[in-house]
Amino acid sequence: MERYHDTQADPLPLRSPYHEAERQRLEQLTAEFLAKGGEIQQIGHQMRDKYTFVLNPSRSPVYAHLFAPTAPLVPEQPKPQVRELTAQAKPERKVPAALLDARTLAARLIVQAALDATPEQAAKAVGISAKHARQLMRDFNIKFHRQR
Repeated sequence: MERYHDTQADPLPLRSPYHEAERQRLEQLTAEFLAKGGEIQQIGHQMRDKYTFVLNPSRSPVYAHLFAPTAPLVPEQPKPQVRELTAQAKPERKVPAALLDARTLAARLIVQAALDATPEQAAKAVGISAKHARQLMRDFNIKFHRQR
């Protein structure tokens, strides 16, 4: 033990003459207090009856994964929620999208991204497939704020 700390500075042991003298003094003071008519109220366990503290393991970050519902063997595919396009997102097409060049289509996709449309909604509004729209987004580095 001397390798890690100096045992000379350790506190007194639990059973020492000093502790025994202090215990005798406290017993004498307690007896005098009771002789004068004082009462000692012990509350220890009474506090437990009034207040209970229970950890909810299902809300604990340590154990919450044990209470999570298990996934079924065949997961159900959620139905995609199709949002109606706003009036701003429906352009009037004078020239079919198939005849337009990539720069024009990319410009139209950028406009749809600025109007806060999803890539699928933007592709539908421009008149191209979602796959074609994703390719144009990669080619022209177009970022959509909403993905779905």
